[in-house]
Amino acid sequence: MMFGVGLFIISSSFPIILLKYGKFGGKVNIMIIFVWILTSLVYGYFLYFDKRLYFNDKGVKYHSLLKKKFIGWDEVQEVGIVVYSPVAGHATANLLCISTQKGVTGRRIVVFEEHGIYMNYRRSLIPIINKYWKGEIIS
Repeated sequence: MMFGVGLFIISSSFPIILLKYGKFGGKVNIMIIFVWILTSLVYGYFLYFDKRLYFNDKGVKYHSLLKKKFIGWDEVQEVGIVVYSPVAGHATANLLCISTQKGVTGRRIVVFEEHGIYMNYRRSLIPIINKYWKGEIIS
């Protein structure tokens, strides 16, 4: 997530520098601004709004443009909190993990593993998960 935000900030400064120091005409400047705005909107949509989680009595489904994943409640071994820290202790985030393996939650992770579905931790998710998952939620 932080990489995406950093990339967005860097790409945001590119058209400003290009327009300030480039020797372009008025129409080319307008085209550069239009392409940058369109690219920013598409990138922002996929970064923030394209991810969906569905909970039902069969399981948990994660759905985005590039990835689809389903874990049935009978496959779930563990539900709990993990601390995601991709850069050695900096920029940590608490994530809720629904995993098909034991011993995954309650620890620090550096990369997302394929046997789980990760989401931002919110208290409002706990009653929804408790409705379907009768086991302990490890914190």
